Parts: sequence; C-alpha cells; structure tokens
Amino acid sequence: MDADLDRLARRQHSLLAAWQLGAAGWSSSAVGRAVEATKLFTIRRGVFRTAGALETQWQARLAPILGCHFTAYLSHLSVLAACGFILFPRPDQIDLLRAGPQPQMPGVRGHRTLWLPPHDLVRRNFVPMTSAERAFIDCCGQLPETLLDKAGDDALRRKLMTLPRLVKSFEQAPCSGRRKSSPMHLFLAKRINDYDPGGSERELDIRRIIARGGYPLPVQQFEMKTEGYTYYVDYVWPESMHGIEFEGYECHGQWTPFHRDRERVRRLQRAGLTIWPVTSQTTANEILAIAEIATRSFR
Repeated sequence: MDADLDRLARRQHSLLAAWQLGAAGWSSSAVGRAVEATKLFTIRRGVFRTAGALETQWQARLAPILGCHFTAYLSHLSVLAACGFILFPRPDQIDLLRAGPQPQMPGVRGHRTLWLPPHDLVRRNFVPMTSAERAFIDCCGQLPETLLDKAGDDALRRKLMTLPRLVKSFEQAPCSGRRKSSPMHLFLAKRINDYDPGGSERELDIRRIIARGGYPLPVQQFEMKTEGYTYYVDYVWPESMHGIEFEGYECHGQWTPFHRDRERVRRLQRAGLTIWPVTSQTTANEILAIAEIATRSFR
C-alpha cells in the first residue's frame, strides 16, 4: 500500500473505502486480490480494515459514514454514547443523520433532517458527527423529565455541552413530527432566567422557521399600549412595526374570545402595527415570505 493511502487509513481508524481506493488508482480486481491476500478485511460493503489493525468502537462508528461517502453524520444516541452522556439508552445500532434520504444499510438506524447547519456539526476522533447539543435535542424525548434533567445537568457540569450552544441549536433545529420538543422547553425554562418558550408548539415552530431562513428574529410577546388597552403580540419586528399572530378557532375554544380578538387586531392596526395572521395550516414558505417583507427595510 502506498504512503498516501497508509496515512489516510491512519486518520480513519485503519479504514479505507472502495471509492477512496478507486481514486488512488486501484481497480476492483486489485481490491479483491488484497482481500484474498488478507491485506484488507471487509467491514461492511465497500469499506475495508487494513491488516494488523484492531477492531474498535470508533472504527465501527466511522465505517458506515465512509460507506455513505461522508454524506451522513453520527447522530442521536450514538453521539451521546460517544460523548459519555449518562442515563440515555445504549444504542443497539449506529445512528446516522443526513440532510436528505435516510441512510439504509445493515446495522444502521437512519435519520433524516430538513436542515443541518454547520454549528451542529463537529469531528470527534476524526469521526464526523452532530454536536452533543444537537444529539441531546434529538433524543430528549427518550427520558422522563427527572432523568433528562439529571443527564443534562451532568453533561453541563462536565462541559460535554453548554447552554448557549444548546439554546442556539434548539432555536434553529428544523421542525420535526417525530422529535418531541416539549421536554426541551421545560429543560431550558428551568435553567435560563426569563427564558420564554412561547405560548404554543406552533409559535416555537414559527421562530425556528424564521431563524432557519436567516432573517432577524422578531421580539417575542411584544407589548403594545393603545386606546387604553395593553396587548401582547406573539412576534413583532419593532423596526418595521410588522407582527405575526398565531390564530384560529382551536386557540380559543369558543367563538366569543375569537370575536374579541378581532377587535384587538383592529386597535393594534390603528396604532400602526401591520399584523400577519398565521394558522396551523400556514406553510414555512409563507412564514418566510412574511419575514422577508417585515425585515426588508432594515436588513
């Protein structure tokens, strides 16, 4: 094996992928002969361990990532186990996350995401993975509240994660029907003074959608006084006096508060606030279009 491949294998826990060997000029028949001569050992399809190397857990974690051409990242319980988090279940498979179709291969539990920002990605022992904060968020529904508190506080105490990075990851994590977000709302509210998780799950989704789009975040629960009344608007950009209100019959439970809310909206509009109503059926693209109009004058 030439020196370049040897150095590459050393960085990759003694692993080489077929596509890397091919890029170095190896034909498929040459790879086959190396396997027959026990110079390479097949770990999984298209991934090989070099002769004389010990099998390790980090090697097992990296192998499927090599098989995905580095398009997927170690994630979820596998990251928490690699970082040393306590109380979470031990993974029975390798968790991989990808912004796109789920990775599918033996021994791998695939996950997909709509968006994976750079601040949620790290390398540990040369293995690409999500940050401890992102993994904690992705797995927060797997423990009851008391155990999640204990596991999170232990991780913060040992500096496996930090609160600022945890908040940033949580605010910008894409919405997911599978991920439970309410445990994280409670976890952060207990540990950050004046942390306001918002009035509903959908309101938090709106905030994360705006952040994901790269727009300035509006002020949450913005106070406005007009015509002798004090109102709190879900989200307002004070610079442009544009605001977002989440509304719908399901928010009120009966029609009388709904009609009173219309009167409230009229007073706010007379005070100069442009209100954009959204509902549970409003799409992310529509919310981003509102943010574009609302922030155009001061971005």
